[in-house]
Amino acid sequence: MWMVALALLSVVGAWHAWRRNPAYSNRSTLRLVGVTALSITALILVIVTAVNLTIHRSPAVAMSTMFAVVVIGALGMIFIIQYVSTPKAARLATAVPASAKLVHVYRQKVYKLAKFFAILLALCAVLALLIPGAAKGAVLAIGAIALLLALVLLPVMYVTNRNFDRSLTALECNPWVHWQFSAAQWQKWTDVRVERMKSTPPRFVVTRDWRKLAVPFAVIAVGVYVFGPGSAPVRALYVLGSCGAILALVMLSIRSDRHSPDKLRAVLRGAAPEVYFGHDGVYCDGAFTTWLTLDTYLKAASIDERVPRSLLFRFEKVVVNPYTGSQFVPIYQSVLIPEGADADLACLQHELSTRFPALPIALA
Repeated sequence: MWMVALALLSVVGAWHAWRRNPAYSNRSTLRLVGVTALSITALILVIVTAVNLTIHRSPAVAMSTMFAVVVIGALGMIFIIQYVSTPKAARLATAVPASAKLVHVYRQKVYKLAKFFAILLALCAVLALLIPGAAKGAVLAIGAIALLLALVLLPVMYVTNRNFDRSLTALECNPWVHWQFSAAQWQKWTDVRVERMKSTPPRFVVTRDWRKLAVPFAVIAVGVYVFGPGSAPVRALYVLGSCGAILALVMLSIRSDRHSPDKLRAVLRGAAPEVYFGHDGVYCDGAFTTWLTLDTYLKAASIDERVPRSLLFRFEKVVVNPYTGSQFVPIYQSVLIPEGADADLACLQHELSTRFPALPIALA
Protein backbone atom coordinates (compact mmCIF):
# COMPACT_ATOMS: atom_id res chain seq x y z
CA MET A 1 0.00 0.00 0.00
CA TRP A 2 2.85 2.34 0.84
CA MET A 3 4.46 1.73 -2.55
CA VAL A 4 1.12 2.42 -4.24
CA ALA A 5 0.87 5.73 -2.38
CA LEU A 6 4.40 6.69 -3.49
CA ALA A 7 3.57 5.77 -7.07
CA LEU A 8 0.44 7.90 -6.98
CA LEU A 9 2.39 10.84 -5.53
CA SER A 10 4.95 10.47 -8.31
CA VAL A 11 2.21 10.47 -10.95
CA VAL A 12 0.55 13.52 -9.40
CA GLY A 13 3.91 15.31 -9.23
CA ALA A 14 4.74 14.50 -12.85
CA TRP A 15 1.26 15.64 -13.97
CA HIS A 16 1.61 18.92 -12.06
CA ALA A 17 5.03 19.50 -13.63
CA TRP A 18 3.69 18.78 -17.13
CA ARG A 19 0.71 21.15 -16.66
CA ARG A 20 3.16 23.90 -15.70
CA ASN A 21 5.39 23.34 -18.74
CA PRO A 22 4.96 25.98 -21.50
CA ALA A 23 4.73 23.17 -24.08
CA TYR A 24 1.66 21.65 -22.39
CA SER A 25 -1.50 21.16 -24.46
CA ASN A 26 -4.58 18.97 -24.18
CA ARG A 27 -3.89 17.40 -27.56
CA SER A 28 -0.34 16.34 -26.73
CA THR A 29 -1.51 14.99 -23.37
CA LEU A 30 -4.23 12.84 -24.91
CA ARG A 31 -1.80 11.55 -27.52
CA LEU A 32 0.74 10.67 -24.81
CA VAL A 33 -1.85 8.80 -22.72
CA GLY A 34 -3.14 6.89 -25.73
CA VAL A 35 0.28 5.88 -27.05
CA THR A 36 1.46 4.89 -23.57
CA ALA A 37 -1.59 2.66 -23.06
CA LEU A 38 -1.08 1.04 -26.47
CA SER A 39 2.64 0.51 -25.77
CA ILE A 40 1.95 -1.14 -22.42
CA THR A 41 -0.69 -3.37 -24.00
CA ALA A 42 1.68 -4.37 -26.81
CA LEU A 43 4.47 -5.16 -24.34
CA ILE A 44 2.16 -7.34 -22.25
CA LEU A 45 1.07 -9.25 -25.36
CA VAL A 46 4.69 -9.77 -26.40
CA ILE A 47 5.62 -11.06 -22.94
CA VAL A 48 2.64 -13.43 -22.87
CA THR A 49 3.54 -14.70 -26.35
CA ALA A 50 7.16 -15.25 -25.31
CA VAL A 51 6.05 -17.20 -22.24
CA ASN A 52 3.75 -19.42 -24.32
CA LEU A 53 6.47 -20.11 -26.89
CA THR A 54 9.13 -21.01 -24.32
CA ILE A 55 7.02 -22.75 -21.70
CA HIS A 56 8.22 -26.20 -22.79
CA ARG A 57 11.80 -25.17 -23.54
CA SER A 58 14.80 -25.46 -21.23
CA PRO A 59 15.15 -22.96 -18.36
CA ALA A 60 18.16 -21.38 -20.07
CA VAL A 61 16.23 -20.72 -23.28
CA ALA A 62 13.20 -19.44 -21.38
CA MET A 63 15.26 -17.07 -19.21
CA SER A 64 17.31 -15.79 -22.15
CA THR A 65 14.15 -15.15 -24.18
CA MET A 66 12.43 -13.29 -21.34
CA PHE A 67 15.58 -11.25 -20.67
CA ALA A 68 15.75 -10.21 -24.32
CA VAL A 69 12.02 -9.41 -24.45
CA VAL A 70 12.22 -7.26 -21.31
CA VAL A 71 15.25 -5.32 -22.57
CA ILE A 72 13.92 -4.77 -26.10
CA GLY A 73 10.42 -4.03 -24.81
CA ALA A 74 11.69 -1.52 -22.24
CA LEU A 75 13.84 0.24 -24.83
CA GLY A 76 10.97 0.36 -27.29
CA MET A 77 8.56 1.81 -24.73
CA ILE A 78 11.06 4.40 -23.51
CA PHE A 79 11.91 5.64 -27.01
CA ILE A 80 8.26 5.73 -28.09
CA ILE A 81 7.12 7.58 -24.96
CA GLN A 82 10.10 9.96 -25.19
CA TYR A 83 9.19 10.88 -28.74
CA VAL A 84 5.46 11.23 -28.15
CA SER A 85 5.86 13.14 -24.87
CA THR A 86 8.08 15.78 -26.47
CA PRO A 87 5.93 18.36 -28.27
CA LYS A 88 7.20 19.74 -31.56
CA ALA A 89 7.99 23.10 -29.95
CA ALA A 90 10.28 21.42 -27.41
CA ARG A 91 12.20 19.20 -29.83
CA LEU A 92 15.85 20.06 -30.30
CA ALA A 93 17.14 21.04 -33.71
CA THR A 94 19.53 18.34 -34.93
CA ALA A 95 20.28 19.53 -38.48
CA VAL A 96 24.07 19.67 -38.56
CA PRO A 97 26.15 20.55 -41.65
CA ALA A 98 27.86 17.51 -43.15
CA SER A 99 31.28 19.13 -42.67
CA ALA A 100 30.72 19.81 -38.96
CA LYS A 101 32.22 17.59 -36.29
CA LEU A 102 29.88 16.71 -33.43
CA VAL A 103 30.89 17.85 -29.97
CA HIS A 104 31.09 15.27 -27.19
CA VAL A 105 29.97 17.42 -24.27
CA TYR A 106 27.02 15.22 -23.31
CA ARG A 107 28.13 11.83 -24.60
CA GLN A 108 31.19 12.00 -22.35
CA LYS A 109 28.81 11.42 -19.42
CA VAL A 110 27.55 8.22 -21.08
CA TYR A 111 31.10 6.98 -21.62
CA LYS A 112 31.87 7.44 -17.91
CA LEU A 113 28.73 5.52 -16.91
CA ALA A 114 29.60 2.74 -19.38
CA LYS A 115 33.04 2.40 -17.77
CA PHE A 116 31.38 2.12 -14.35
CA PHE A 117 29.08 -0.67 -15.53
CA ALA A 118 31.99 -2.46 -17.25
CA ILE A 119 34.03 -2.41 -14.03
CA LEU A 120 31.05 -3.55 -11.96
CA LEU A 121 30.25 -6.44 -14.31
CA ALA A 122 33.90 -7.51 -14.46
CA LEU A 123 34.07 -7.45 -10.66
CA CYS A 124 30.91 -9.56 -10.40
CA ALA A 125 32.33 -12.06 -12.91
CA VAL A 126 35.59 -12.41 -10.95
CA LEU A 127 33.79 -12.79 -7.64
CA ALA A 128 31.43 -15.40 -9.13
CA LEU A 129 34.48 -17.46 -10.15
CA LEU A 130 36.12 -17.15 -6.73
CA ILE A 131 33.16 -17.39 -4.33
CA PRO A 132 31.51 -20.80 -3.84
CA GLY A 133 28.03 -21.76 -2.63
CA ALA A 134 25.02 -19.54 -2.14
CA ALA A 135 27.09 -16.37 -2.13
CA LYS A 136 27.85 -16.98 -5.79
CA GLY A 137 24.14 -16.81 -6.56
CA ALA A 138 23.88 -13.41 -4.86
CA VAL A 139 26.83 -12.09 -6.88
CA LEU A 140 25.32 -13.41 -10.12
CA ALA A 141 21.99 -11.78 -9.24
CA ILE A 142 23.71 -8.42 -8.71
CA GLY A 143 25.55 -8.87 -12.00
CA ALA A 144 22.30 -9.72 -13.83
CA ILE A 145 20.59 -6.59 -12.45
CA ALA A 146 23.60 -4.46 -13.41
CA LEU A 147 23.60 -5.95 -16.91
CA LEU A 148 19.88 -5.29 -17.31
CA LEU A 149 20.30 -1.67 -16.17
CA ALA A 150 23.26 -1.17 -18.50
CA LEU A 151 21.43 -2.59 -21.51
CA VAL A 152 18.46 -0.29 -20.88
CA LEU A 153 20.07 2.89 -19.52
CA LEU A 154 23.11 3.22 -21.75
CA PRO A 155 21.30 3.14 -25.15
CA VAL A 156 18.64 5.57 -23.90
CA MET A 157 21.21 7.95 -22.42
CA TYR A 158 23.41 7.73 -25.51
CA VAL A 159 20.58 8.58 -27.92
CA THR A 160 19.33 11.39 -25.67
CA ASN A 161 22.78 12.88 -25.10
CA ARG A 162 23.70 12.52 -28.76
CA ASN A 163 20.69 14.66 -29.60
CA PHE A 164 21.97 17.29 -27.17
CA ASP A 165 25.42 17.11 -28.77
CA ARG A 166 23.87 17.51 -32.21
CA SER A 167 21.79 20.45 -31.01
CA LEU A 168 24.85 22.11 -29.48
CA THR A 169 26.82 21.54 -32.67
CA ALA A 170 23.98 23.05 -34.72
CA LEU A 171 23.93 26.02 -32.34
CA GLU A 172 27.65 26.66 -32.82
CA CYS A 173 27.35 26.31 -36.61
CA ASN A 174 24.35 28.65 -36.94
CA PRO A 175 23.97 30.92 -33.91
CA TRP A 176 21.73 33.93 -33.57
CA VAL A 177 24.54 35.74 -31.79
CA HIS A 178 28.11 34.75 -30.93
CA TRP A 179 30.18 36.80 -28.50
CA GLN A 180 33.84 36.28 -27.64
CA PHE A 181 35.70 37.95 -24.79
CA SER A 182 39.35 38.71 -24.14
CA ALA A 183 41.20 36.99 -21.30
CA ALA A 184 41.17 40.23 -19.28
CA GLN A 185 37.43 40.74 -19.77
CA TRP A 186 36.70 37.15 -18.79
CA GLN A 187 38.87 37.37 -15.67
CA LYS A 188 37.17 40.59 -14.55
CA TRP A 189 33.73 39.04 -15.23
CA THR A 190 34.73 35.95 -13.24
CA ASP A 191 35.73 38.07 -10.23
CA VAL A 192 32.47 40.00 -10.40
CA ARG A 193 30.30 36.89 -10.48
CA VAL A 194 32.20 35.21 -7.67
CA GLU A 195 31.80 38.28 -5.46
CA ARG A 196 28.10 38.46 -6.25
CA MET A 197 27.67 34.83 -5.32
CA LYS A 198 29.47 35.36 -2.02
CA SER A 199 27.00 38.12 -1.13
CA THR A 200 23.96 35.99 -1.99
CA PRO A 201 22.01 34.82 1.11
CA PRO A 202 21.97 31.03 1.66
CA ARG A 203 18.98 29.19 0.20
CA PHE A 204 18.36 27.13 3.31
CA VAL A 205 18.90 28.10 6.95
CA VAL A 206 17.93 25.45 9.50
CA THR A 207 16.63 27.91 12.12
CA ARG A 208 14.56 29.70 9.48
CA ASP A 209 13.44 26.92 7.14
CA TRP A 210 13.03 23.91 9.43
CA ARG A 211 9.28 23.83 8.66
CA LYS A 212 10.09 22.91 5.06
CA LEU A 213 11.52 19.67 6.40
CA ALA A 214 8.95 19.11 9.12
CA VAL A 215 6.05 18.79 6.67
CA PRO A 216 7.56 16.05 4.43
CA PHE A 217 8.90 14.24 7.50
CA ALA A 218 5.40 14.21 8.99
CA VAL A 219 3.91 12.96 5.70
CA ILE A 220 6.46 10.14 5.54
CA ALA A 221 5.85 9.14 9.17
CA VAL A 222 2.06 9.14 8.85
CA GLY A 223 2.16 7.31 5.52
CA VAL A 224 4.50 4.60 6.78
CA TYR A 225 2.61 4.01 10.02
CA VAL A 226 -0.79 3.96 8.30
CA PHE A 227 0.03 2.06 5.10
CA GLY A 228 3.45 0.50 5.66
CA PRO A 229 3.88 -3.26 6.30
CA GLY A 230 5.87 -4.82 9.12
CA SER A 231 6.07 -4.34 12.85
CA ALA A 232 6.26 -0.99 14.62
CA PRO A 233 10.09 -1.14 15.05
CA VAL A 234 10.53 -1.93 11.34
CA ARG A 235 8.33 1.00 10.35
CA ALA A 236 10.16 3.27 12.79
CA LEU A 237 13.49 2.28 11.22
CA TYR A 238 12.09 2.97 7.76
CA VAL A 239 10.91 6.44 8.83
CA LEU A 240 14.24 7.21 10.48
CA GLY A 241 16.16 5.99 7.44
CA SER A 242 14.05 7.97 4.95
CA CYS A 243 14.09 11.17 7.00
CA GLY A 244 17.77 10.74 7.76
CA ALA A 245 18.57 10.39 4.05
CA ILE A 246 16.63 13.56 3.23
CA LEU A 247 18.32 15.43 6.09
CA ALA A 248 21.72 14.25 4.90
CA LEU A 249 20.98 15.55 1.40
CA VAL A 250 19.96 18.92 2.86
CA MET A 251 23.16 19.13 4.89
CA LEU A 252 25.21 18.25 1.83
CA SER A 253 23.39 20.96 -0.10
CA ILE A 254 24.17 23.51 2.62
CA ARG A 255 27.81 22.49 2.56
CA SER A 256 27.87 22.70 -1.23
CA ASP A 257 26.43 26.23 -1.13
CA ARG A 258 29.30 27.33 1.09
CA HIS A 259 31.79 26.22 -1.55
CA SER A 260 29.74 27.48 -4.51
CA PRO A 261 31.86 30.63 -5.13
CA ASP A 262 35.05 28.56 -5.38
CA LYS A 263 33.33 26.07 -7.68
CA LEU A 264 32.03 28.89 -9.88
CA ARG A 265 35.51 30.37 -10.19
CA ALA A 266 36.91 26.98 -11.22
CA VAL A 267 34.12 26.49 -13.77
CA LEU A 268 34.60 29.92 -15.34
CA ARG A 269 38.38 29.50 -15.49
CA GLY A 270 37.94 26.23 -17.36
CA ALA A 271 35.24 27.51 -19.72
CA ALA A 272 35.88 29.12 -23.09
CA PRO A 273 35.45 32.94 -22.92
CA GLU A 274 32.55 33.01 -25.36
CA VAL A 275 28.80 32.59 -25.59
CA TYR A 276 26.43 31.27 -28.26
CA PHE A 277 22.73 32.11 -28.54
CA GLY A 278 20.54 30.13 -30.91
CA HIS A 279 17.21 28.45 -31.59
CA ASP A 280 17.62 25.77 -28.92
CA GLY A 281 19.29 27.68 -26.12
CA VAL A 282 22.37 29.44 -24.80
CA TYR A 283 25.85 27.94 -24.47
CA CYS A 284 27.84 29.81 -21.86
CA ASP A 285 30.22 29.00 -18.99
CA GLY A 286 30.79 25.58 -20.57
CA ALA A 287 27.11 24.65 -20.15
CA PHE A 288 24.28 24.36 -22.67
CA THR A 289 20.94 25.54 -21.26
CA THR A 290 17.93 24.96 -23.50
CA TRP A 291 15.12 27.45 -23.88
CA LEU A 292 12.43 24.77 -23.74
CA THR A 293 12.55 21.09 -22.83
CA LEU A 294 10.31 18.92 -20.66
CA ASP A 295 12.25 19.60 -17.46
CA THR A 296 13.96 22.97 -18.10
CA TYR A 297 12.47 26.05 -19.73
CA LEU A 298 12.95 29.82 -19.95
CA LYS A 299 10.74 32.02 -17.76
CA ALA A 300 12.14 35.53 -18.33
CA ALA A 301 15.03 37.47 -19.83
CA SER A 302 16.18 40.95 -18.87
CA ILE A 303 19.21 43.23 -18.61
CA ASP A 304 21.08 43.55 -15.31
CA GLU A 305 22.13 47.20 -15.20
CA ARG A 306 24.80 46.66 -12.57
CA VAL A 307 28.33 47.37 -13.79
CA PRO A 308 29.38 45.58 -15.89
CA ARG A 309 26.05 45.28 -17.73
CA SER A 310 24.90 41.74 -18.37
CA LEU A 311 21.97 39.69 -19.57
CA LEU A 312 20.03 37.76 -16.98
CA PHE A 313 18.07 34.68 -18.03
CA ARG A 314 15.76 32.99 -15.54
CA PHE A 315 15.00 29.34 -16.17
CA GLU A 316 12.91 26.86 -14.23
CA LYS A 317 13.97 23.26 -13.70
CA VAL A 318 11.49 20.60 -12.63
CA VAL A 319 12.61 18.11 -9.98
CA VAL A 320 10.03 15.41 -9.23
CA ASN A 321 10.27 13.90 -5.75
CA PRO A 322 7.89 11.10 -4.67
CA TYR A 323 7.92 12.38 -1.07
CA THR A 324 7.53 16.13 -1.57
CA GLY A 325 6.00 16.32 -5.05
CA SER A 326 7.34 18.43 -7.91
CA GLN A 327 9.79 21.17 -7.06
CA PHE A 328 10.44 24.03 -9.45
CA VAL A 329 14.02 25.17 -9.01
CA PRO A 330 14.98 28.55 -10.49
CA ILE A 331 18.19 28.68 -12.53
CA TYR A 332 19.84 32.00 -13.34
CA GLN A 333 22.30 32.48 -16.19
CA SER A 334 24.23 35.74 -16.40
CA VAL A 335 25.96 36.72 -19.65
CA LEU A 336 28.37 39.64 -19.97
CA ILE A 337 27.36 42.22 -22.60
CA PRO A 338 30.31 43.35 -24.75
CA GLU A 339 30.73 46.91 -26.01
CA GLY A 340 28.75 47.85 -29.12
CA ALA A 341 26.28 44.98 -28.83
CA ASP A 342 23.09 46.99 -29.43
CA ALA A 343 22.35 45.28 -32.75
CA ASP A 344 22.93 41.84 -31.20
CA LEU A 345 20.60 42.68 -28.31
CA ALA A 346 17.91 43.74 -30.77
CA CYS A 347 18.38 40.42 -32.60
CA LEU A 348 18.03 38.45 -29.37
CA GLN A 349 14.95 40.47 -28.40
CA HIS A 350 13.34 39.72 -31.76
CA GLU A 351 14.18 36.02 -31.86
CA LEU A 352 13.15 35.23 -28.28
CA SER A 353 9.99 37.35 -28.44
CA THR A 354 9.02 35.61 -31.66
CA ARG A 355 9.54 32.16 -30.23
CA PHE A 356 8.07 32.91 -26.77
CA PRO A 357 5.55 35.74 -27.21
CA ALA A 358 4.02 35.18 -23.77
CA LEU A 359 7.28 35.52 -21.81
CA PRO A 360 8.65 38.79 -20.38
CA ILE A 361 11.63 39.41 -22.70
CA ALA A 362 13.33 42.79 -22.19
CA LEU A 363 16.75 42.76 -23.83
CA ALA A 364 16.60 45.89 -25.99
